[in-house]
Amino acid sequence: MGILSTIFFKKDNDRNNNVAISTNNVQSNFNALTVHQDLKDLLWIADGPNKNYIPKDSSQTIEYEGIRIKFSSFSSQEPSLISIKLPIKKVNNPQDIERPSYFPTYAGLTEEQRGVYWNLLRDPYNDKNDIGYVFILYYGLERHLLEGDFENAFRVILKLRDVYDNASFQSYSACALIITCLIRQREDLLAEFYQSLDKNYELNFSDNLYLLCKMGLQFPLTAPDIIRMAKTFEFSNQNYIKKYPDLFLKTMTETMQTNLGAEELDINKYMKDYVWRDLPKQSIPIFSNISIQDKSINIPLISENFKLKKAIYDLLEQTHKKVKIELAKLRKEGATPTEKRASPTKVIEVLSFDSIQEKELLNQYKKACSNAIDKHFALIALQDFYYKYRKLDSKYLQICIDYCNEDIDLLPQVQSQYIREEKENIKKLSSMYSKREVAEQISAIGTFNGNIPAFKRLAIIFEKNKEYLKAIVVCNQAITYYEGITMYDAVAEFEQRKKKLESKVTKISK
Repeated sequence: MGILSTIFFKKDNDRNNNVAISTNNVQSNFNALTVHQDLKDLLWIADGPNKNYIPKDSSQTIEYEGIRIKFSSFSSQEPSLISIKLPIKKVNNPQDIERPSYFPTYAGLTEEQRGVYWNLLRDPYNDKNDIGYVFILYYGLERHLLEGDFENAFRVILKLRDVYDNASFQSYSACALIITCLIRQREDLLAEFYQSLDKNYELNFSDNLYLLCKMGLQFPLTAPDIIRMAKTFEFSNQNYIKKYPDLFLKTMTETMQTNLGAEELDINKYMKDYVWRDLPKQSIPIFSNISIQDKSINIPLISENFKLKKAIYDLLEQTHKKVKIELAKLRKEGATPTEKRASPTKVIEVLSFDSIQEKELLNQYKKACSNAIDKHFALIALQDFYYKYRKLDSKYLQICIDYCNEDIDLLPQVQSQYIREEKENIKKLSSMYSKREVAEQISAIGTFNGNIPAFKRLAIIFEKNKEYLKAIVVCNQAITYYEGITMYDAVAEFEQRKKKLESKVTKISK
């Protein structure tokens, strides 16, 4: 499989086609529950005749030429794990039921929410399903990618990606599918993944992983690929790309034919074995399942290959100049192509303050005050909201800063709440295990590991305002926090950011 062995060493059904699952012991109004045929063998069951999940610690590591991938799964609770002892309530109007919290688990759902989740299991490809329930299903599918029915889980995830355009879901699922295909040397399935990318939102994942996918398949870069990733290759002048996309694409294709002798660029030509060792690495989050540890890996940053970057940048720069000349010529002839203008709805969104959404977000924030984790995510939503309107009025930027600081102050409570909820989830299923096993699961509970947007947002805000000392203080806070929860990739990121800020302070003081 070529590049796959170089990097990683070696190594549709009808929607209503359902399968019944016996639920004689379930405390619910159902006599029987059904799941879609695709999911028949993909659900993790904690007890009863269909039990297929036994908590265990496992770890696997693959290492080759500086690329080290480690996956660890501890006996902490699998978030998608279904116990037939947990009550379920039939729900006719799912929209009336409160959405699940962030990082939801099956055990943590209410009776009504479990009813909604079973509706999803019967009809998983209905885009009306709430993404929170989709993630619970997806957590279990991620585990199958590592230690279960890899191929069936892979294809179900492909189908889900085709339906749900949620950015986080698209990013996590793309990373998981690409990396596990590379590890397993499954070029056939990697090709299936690539062929499935027929919608713009399905490209909502790391450009570096996209390049890795193309290299693994030994597919060249096309003109649309290069244009889409222009910023990744440090070509920042997007004016003609945005205003005259058809002309830019046509000119790029012609430029590639002239320069390369083909309308495509072979990445592998620039990636010799020694190059891999020297490339900087990018930390990629692979799994969203909280029971899978070491969920990020460092992948060589292909776009930082100097020769490749220069070749692509030159193509973009030459194309830009040719388009400029062509436009001048067309203007003289009175035949200038019509500019493609941005959707007016985007302009309205930026310039018109949405007081209705503000009220909704503030209500969610007030409701979440009794739960630190829910409050944390409500604060993130408020930070995003007010930051969007920072250019409309400076007060909105200050409100954003205040909510960022509040979120950072809340982090110790978030960690405590997470441990408390994990203990409660384990105790809900305590009848399945011995006291020793329950104690072991509780002792294995780790920390709430997740990136905290408030750190980066504050650092960026202060840096843009040239308040470098304040930005350095935020970096120090982030470094201390991430060191405490052993997120060393994030530590390295903020150490690098801090170093750049300190160099700016030094320049000013000279």
